[in-house]
Amino acid sequence: MKLLNYTYMKLIEIEEIETAEELSQIWCNKNRNWFAWQKHAGQDFSIDAAINCLARTRLRLVERQDKDGQRGLVEVEQLLSDYLLHKHKVAEIAAAEQETIECR
Repeated sequence: MKLLNYTYMKLIEIEEIETAEELSQIWCNKNRNWFAWQKHAGQDFSIDAAINCLARTRLRLVERQDKDGQRGLVEVEQLLSDYLLHKHKVAEIAAAEQETIECR
C-alpha cells in the first residue's frame, strides 16, 4: 500500500479529515483532485506534498488533545519523515514551512 493511501485512511480514522479533497487541499496544498489523480496513476506523495502534509501533521499534533488522535498523528509524522528521508533524502523540513501552514 502506498503511503499516500495509508495516510488518507489514517487521517479519516482519527477524524482529521472526511474527504480526499481535504487531504489534497488542506494537508498537501494541492488542487482538490490531486489525491484522486495520484491514486489513479499509482503514484505516492510528491516531495512538496509530503513536506506540506508533514508540516500540517506537526501543527495538528500540537493542537490535538485526545490520545488516540495524537497517536495517529505521531504515526503519520514518523511515516512521512521516514519516506522523505529514505525516498528523497530530505532529513528535516524547516520551521518556516510549518509557520506558512499555520498562517493559512
